[in-house]
Amino acid sequence: MHFQINWEVYADRKEECHEIFSMMTPSDDAKDAGEAVRVVGRWHVLGGNRGTCICETSDEEALNSWALNWKSMCDIEILPVVTDESFRRTLNSKKSPETSE
Repeated sequence: MHFQINWEVYADRKEECHEIFSMMTPSDDAKDAGEAVRVVGRWHVLGGNRGTCICETSDEEALNSWALNWKSMCDIEILPVVTDESFRRTLNSKKSPETSE
């Protein structure tokens, strides 16, 4: 399943958070997320105090563990999301026979 993770760095932790994140390598990122979470992409709002990530996992405990790595520095929101294809299938499955013609 895919998840959207939105974060906003606490104002009083911004410098510390930026310092830690700036020193991370791709290998560090993978270790931080864990083996059960695949990062699809991550985007930062200009200025770097907030951003969003799309990841994929079937292990909600692994996802929660990853988020908890940053809880002291960021307000984090995690939302389950679906692809266009999945959403269209769901919409089409709800159509009555007379509207699907």
